[in-house]
Amino acid sequence: MPDSRYKYLKADFGELPVRLEHLDIYINFFEDRVEATNRLHMTAARELDRIELDARDLEIISLEWLPEADSDPVPLDYEYLAAQNGLVVLLPQKVGKGQSFSVRAKSICRPSDAVLEGLYKDVTPPGAPQQYMSQCQQWGFQKIMAIFDDCRAKCTMRTTLEGDASYTHLISNGNIDRALNPDGVPVPSADRPGRQTITFDNPVPMAPYLFIACAGTWDVLRDRVVYDNGRAVNLEYLVPPGQSSGAQIPMSILKKSVLWIKATQGYEYTGDTYRTICMSRSNFGGMENVGNTTIVTDAALIGEDTMDQFLFYAHAVIVHEFEHNQCGSETTMETPFDVWLNEAFTVDVERQFMADVFDPTVVRLNQVESIRSPLLGPLSIEDSGHAGRIVREGFNDPDELIDGVTYVKAAEVIRMLRLLLGDEKFRAGKTLYFTRYHFGNANTDQFFECFEEASGRRLDEFKKEWLYRIGYPAVRATTRQEPEEGAFHVRFSQETRDGKPPFVVPIRLALVDARGVDIPGTDRVFELSAPEAELSFEHLPTPPAFASINRDYSFYGTFVDESANVETLVLQARTDPNAYCRVNAMRMLTDIERKKKLREKNSQVDPLWLGLYGEILSDASLPPALKAFFLRIDEQPMDRRFCAWFPELVSARRQLMVAVHTLYERELLGEFENLDTYAPWSTSALLEGIEARQLKGVLLDLITAKDTPESHRIILDHFRRATIANDKVTALAALNRSSAPERLDILEETYRQWHATITGYANYLRVIAGGACPDVFEQIEKERARPTFQITQPTWCRALFLTMAGNNEMIWCDRGINWIADLVIELAPVNYTNAARMLNTFQHVGKMKPDLKQMVVSALERVVSNVSDRTCPAVHRQARAYLTV
Repeated sequence: MPDSRYKYLKADFGELPVRLEHLDIYINFFEDRVEATNRLHMTAARELDRIELDARDLEIISLEWLPEADSDPVPLDYEYLAAQNGLVVLLPQKVGKGQSFSVRAKSICRPSDAVLEGLYKDVTPPGAPQQYMSQCQQWGFQKIMAIFDDCRAKCTMRTTLEGDASYTHLISNGNIDRALNPDGVPVPSADRPGRQTITFDNPVPMAPYLFIACAGTWDVLRDRVVYDNGRAVNLEYLVPPGQSSGAQIPMSILKKSVLWIKATQGYEYTGDTYRTICMSRSNFGGMENVGNTTIVTDAALIGEDTMDQFLFYAHAVIVHEFEHNQCGSETTMETPFDVWLNEAFTVDVERQFMADVFDPTVVRLNQVESIRSPLLGPLSIEDSGHAGRIVREGFNDPDELIDGVTYVKAAEVIRMLRLLLGDEKFRAGKTLYFTRYHFGNANTDQFFECFEEASGRRLDEFKKEWLYRIGYPAVRATTRQEPEEGAFHVRFSQETRDGKPPFVVPIRLALVDARGVDIPGTDRVFELSAPEAELSFEHLPTPPAFASINRDYSFYGTFVDESANVETLVLQARTDPNAYCRVNAMRMLTDIERKKKLREKNSQVDPLWLGLYGEILSDASLPPALKAFFLRIDEQPMDRRFCAWFPELVSARRQLMVAVHTLYERELLGEFENLDTYAPWSTSALLEGIEARQLKGVLLDLITAKDTPESHRIILDHFRRATIANDKVTALAALNRSSAPERLDILEETYRQWHATITGYANYLRVIAGGACPDVFEQIEKERARPTFQITQPTWCRALFLTMAGNNEMIWCDRGINWIADLVIELAPVNYTNAARMLNTFQHVGKMKPDLKQMVVSALERVVSNVSDRTCPAVHRQARAYLTV
């Protein structure tokens, strides 16, 4: 019986009827339409009298059979099943298995600025012809022309693009045909005045979802890298006119990435040119398109509007998309059910690069933050009980697969696999995988077979439990010492949901002595593959003060050392050599105080915790970013039983921050003022001041925990002196959470100064949506009503709507809950991605307290009633699933 939860199941992806060999493509861009001709050269995989191509939202002009000889094309009968996105083409004769044949399809598509799939209208520079971008993952090619839109339909391509002579660029995959375009640029059309053409040859077999076709007006920053063997690769960074300066830092990141990938991953890019193309509208941060990476302008350019999180993101997305040339383009997932292979391995490479460029401890702590993110993090997604399988049972829209489970949880699985196998065997498995499936497709089983061969061990249980079920291990440990024997024992247990089998869990740990030094020979990775197991250390030279367990968050899930009392956690927070475990000990202590406040609002804060907090605050030896992680007090609890207590968590955080402020007001201000982040803007000031600004933001939150005229003065002084976007936005956000009388005037003045750029306006919208004053909903509606705001601009929608969705201080009331529901209903037919992310706000409905749960259930029922299962199945069924958990 079909699974009513999903529109697409693995069984729908049967063997292709043909082997697609080559495409000859001609695309013609006009202001109101795009015409496409596609000649498909293919070999029959079985006897055929018809083929069914994928075609969505197209106007079909003609289908023709192309005989091998120089005979005239033969018109073909066809039936366009528009509701099923299918184009059934009747062949003029039976085609035997192994026989080659060719069909030519002509069609028209009409791109819009709202549906950002296939070809779509991007922001057009003043005076330029219509800007067109493409997004073909997962099934966007079929919105441009008829095709077997399948990951396995890898083939070579020759693409000619035609467009207005005013375009600076017409771009597709492959190398420019220098015989037709000797200067590497479009040439005037011989018979169509005012038009130009360019032809690209792509000799590398490529899946349709990696296709790109765009026509636009850009300035170009050019550079190149030279490999050790002397081979050069040309680099081009295409930016909106007049914005080349913003590509200087990204170009340097790209150059470093290309050579770093060769040095660490052994991959050398095969093309002669690699382009990065700015796109103003996209539902995603970036997209690999074999030789042409598209990145949203908000992240692709770095300048005076760039916040630190996007500086980090620029490093990550640039190396990520370049690595996709190896993992994704040359070696490609077999079906969307294997998309995690493309993304998880690539994220793992991205993480290695980030750890080489920045402080690896800070990088890892940021990664753990993304795992625990309350809105989009995979732990939260799994806590809902609705989703969390890496290899899905099914899906309703392929964009569902682009989430925290695929990008974050699955990357943790790759990391755990390396810990289990060791670096050398992991590297051997990776090399075997990319060699065996070079220019081909691979599925999940084939990936693991390579690592089994290279390591000589079975990975069935590891694969089965981590990839094919919802949930994660909740690991607990108890420790006991035998001083007279020089022995130390760690007893592990893991709890799993609904009595499921245990996970295979790599736990990195070491024993630490009273001086804060690892005891020699105790640092290791312990493999927990049973519900319970014990690890024993014998003949220790010195008695351990504590066990440092789950170092660097060695496994995905939760961990509690039940033997660690408050005194032990304090010692660990002071002395653990592993910085992650040290920060985690402080967070566990903070969680103890948080839970006291959750259970009894008027409970007293432990002086021991406050004293430790003061020690860390005054510790000049701590790097600023690491100190920021110690001092930051989050809403998100460590104990996930409380993750849906949203209003209470907001209140507990505020009370703890006020307690710190009351005791350390002078010290907080002194530390804040000692951090000089006010140097004139420059690339060096931007890059070198990241850690100081991170700490300064945490300190400002604590300084302004009490809403007073003095805190208003500090906010305004910081805002007026700030030279870097991060400081400006941090100060303005603090102002918008205050009762400062100047608040609204300064916000309006800031709007006038910042709204002219995509990034500046996005920064401003995040501030508005993060407000904590009673007028926050009015402020949001005011922004929506401005002529400068466009609901078709995903960057601004994310900035305004998703920020508000995560604003736990204001959203968990009748008005806020209904605001989320109304917006999901409005966005669902316009932008599935943002609608689904907004709906994640309600994912914990089953764990909410009764009054809150009742309001959310009513909102979800309204979403189910008003979002069509036929036109928006993914959002409709997501809401329905939340109601059934």
